[in-house]
Amino acid sequence: MITIKAAAKPTPSNLKFGLALAGGGPLGGFYELGALCAIQDSLEPLEMTELDVYVGVSAGAFIAAGLANGIDLKKMSQIFAFSKRTETPFNPDHFLQPAYKDYILNLAKTPALISKTLLKWLHNPLKTSVVDLLEMAGTALPAGVFNNEKLENFLKTIIQDYGQTNDFRKLKKELYVVACELNSGKIAAFGNNIRNHIPISKAVQASSALPGLYSPVNIEGKYYVDGALRRTMNASAALKQDTHLLFAVNPIVPFERSIELNKKGLAEGGLPLVLSQTFRSIVQSRLKSGLDKYESLYPHADIILAEPDADDETLFKSNLFSYSKRDQLCEYAFQLTREHIRKQQNDMTPVLQRHGLYINHTNLSQPNRSILSFIHEKSTPLHWSEQLSHSLDALERSIRASNRP
Repeated sequence: MITIKAAAKPTPSNLKFGLALAGGGPLGGFYELGALCAIQDSLEPLEMTELDVYVGVSAGAFIAAGLANGIDLKKMSQIFAFSKRTETPFNPDHFLQPAYKDYILNLAKTPALISKTLLKWLHNPLKTSVVDLLEMAGTALPAGVFNNEKLENFLKTIIQDYGQTNDFRKLKKELYVVACELNSGKIAAFGNNIRNHIPISKAVQASSALPGLYSPVNIEGKYYVDGALRRTMNASAALKQDTHLLFAVNPIVPFERSIELNKKGLAEGGLPLVLSQTFRSIVQSRLKSGLDKYESLYPHADIILAEPDADDETLFKSNLFSYSKRDQLCEYAFQLTREHIRKQQNDMTPVLQRHGLYINHTNLSQPNRSILSFIHEKSTPLHWSEQLSHSLDALERSIRASNRP
């Protein structure tokens, strides 16, 4: 569905646009990629690499970092979803490398921990519960099953081969990557004005370190984990930069229709479905709470949020950490978002017009148009009048940006 949060106090647009992307594991990242392709394909004149501010959390940080670096959606789709391994270094197995170092270090603790645990039990067996014993023995487990260092190396390679720079300070666009500092539980943003000496790829690695799955990422003596631990999308990071139009994508929503397993519904699906629904509900609750606050905090901003439908059984049953059907998932998200735009184009049109954008009815009306049509379509030369219009829009944006305090 498309949620449109129109500005409470609309003013002439400053033509400053932003993008905020939530997390959601590999599934979320591929969904966001397909949805963004559909948005760009359906709106004119819109190029996702030409926005002013980008914010990414977890998987969304991966895509935001690429777009802010000038890597367009067509190239990103080819690399991440439709590539052959001989063409790019993308290999999903690299992102699931066991945290061998943590295993070895924790294994060395095991004999001492076992001895300490047994001694405590022998000293007072009647007052030592199973929970106490498990708590002590649990410190022998590694902080994460996998290590995502190769994710950082992969992103660094992509930026070097196709982008501009791995340095926040040298980017032409504003980029904010959101993580969580483990020892304090506080939000830790990396971007143009804060912690900007940290490489972009390292910040994305930290933002993507889902607790339990990946080991916390050590950056200058502090440990960071997935930014979704505290923020679903952190759109405020873009809105604080006086953004008047914000596009946002959230791939994770709670399921709102009983799956036809039996009368028990989701509970019959066991722990995975119960945990998935719990996680989705927490994420959605925080997102909606944030959107409600933005209306009063940023009254001049319009927000267009793309999400899956709440009754989308296909996505709900999909593995959040699966890479095997990434091309199909991108295509699915592309078609779903196109359908949402078709249904809500009357509501979107006045919001888009305030910012000089419009619906591309030619692309949107093509029944057989696919994400591959978008990827492989060659850009047609603009008519001189369209070129002039785009140049004037760019000039107006530059003038307004230079006049900002």
